[in-house]
Amino acid sequence: MSNFKVSVIIPIYNQQELVIKALDSIPERDDIEIIIIDDGSTDNTWKVLENKLKRNMILIKNDENKGVAYTVNKGFNNVRGEYIVLLGSDDYFYTENFKKAIDKLDGTDFIFFQTSNNYGMVDLDGHNECGSFKFMRTDFIKKFRYDEFRLAGEDYHLWNKMLKEKPSIKYLDLLVKHYNYPREGSLNWQLNNGIIDLESGLKK
Repeated sequence: MSNFKVSVIIPIYNQQELVIKALDSIPERDDIEIIIIDDGSTDNTWKVLENKLKRNMILIKNDENKGVAYTVNKGFNNVRGEYIVLLGSDDYFYTENFKKAIDKLDGTDFIFFQTSNNYGMVDLDGHNECGSFKFMRTDFIKKFRYDEFRLAGEDYHLWNKMLKEKPSIKYLDLLVKHYNYPREGSLNWQLNNGIIDLESGLKK
């Protein structure tokens, strides 16, 4: 039986520079594990990760680029923590508030936290589906997985599936993460600019 409270899943593709800030924002605690899945990066990302190895960190490498849905699913399959939280390789935690949030995890299925982006604070209304805005109880989501054909928008579809199971939900009045949006060229930037279709998850 694992004693990890939280498993941080980081899917990554060609982020050799920004991932350093992401990793540095995660506190080294015995109850946190970090699972990083490199989705076939072609730059020096893998070497950077090997040089930044931290306690309780697992590195996994896809032989080729499979997409974020496939990559996060692989992370789901390897978690040992009571809760899962996703961290984009270009995002970062507010470290002290992240530690406070972990201490508030109480068995609720989904625990949302406040997030900022490059515009300022994010209004959670309309963003509940976003996997980056919440802690997810592992035992609740273990039977759910992302649709792997989707290039983006995978959170939206998974969230609607999970809602049918009537999860318990609570909200923390705590700023825990910075979500690096908008960032030109990112998958969410392509989604919100109509390059990728939300329903199909494919490029238009």
